[in-house]
Amino acid sequence: MSRQPRAELAKAVLHEARKLVADHGLAALTARTLAQAVGCSVGTLYNLYPNLDTVRLHLNAELLDRLQVVMAAADDAVPPDAAVETRLLALANAYLTFARSNLNLFQTLIDNRPPVLTEPLPDWLLERIVRLRRGIEMAVAPLIPHASPDRLERAAATTWAAVNGLVEGIVSGNLAPVSSADPELMMAELVETLAAGLRVRG
Repeated sequence: MSRQPRAELAKAVLHEARKLVADHGLAALTARTLAQAVGCSVGTLYNLYPNLDTVRLHLNAELLDRLQVVMAAADDAVPPDAAVETRLLALANAYLTFARSNLNLFQTLIDNRPPVLTEPLPDWLLERIVRLRRGIEMAVAPLIPHASPDRLERAAATTWAAVNGLVEGIVSGNLAPVSSADPELMMAELVETLAAGLRVRG
């Protein structure tokens, strides 16, 4: 397989990396295991990607693309005249469902264990993050109609961070010792609280 064109081999590396992480978690993603799965040498692997962190970033980009599609579909399914809370809850539940259905890949997305890249995140990954955040900005905008662009961005990022934190707690099982409440009810509680706070502050 190492004689494949470079672009095809790079795609094969991501394909096998995705399978390894999805089936066995991030710990299974080693250079030796990945090279064996692809059928190339470790040297060839590092000629395609400088390190495994870069491979992980590409996996994250793919996952963000898929998440964008899921979030857009959830948003489209909400009637145009629905309450803001209804739209936000639909987006939050879609996010939770996606995380549950792609558990190991989702944990890779939020994993911050070393080694990590010391360089800034590449533009192609940041663009995907911004695209998701802008979708949340559109959802929360009716709650703060006179907000400046900076305020709207901050409100959307805070909302995303809060929902992501709850989702992470749910899918990791770390939330279970804290509360026996139904996760969906907790998500509704969080969304309604966030929306009420934004509406009151204006």
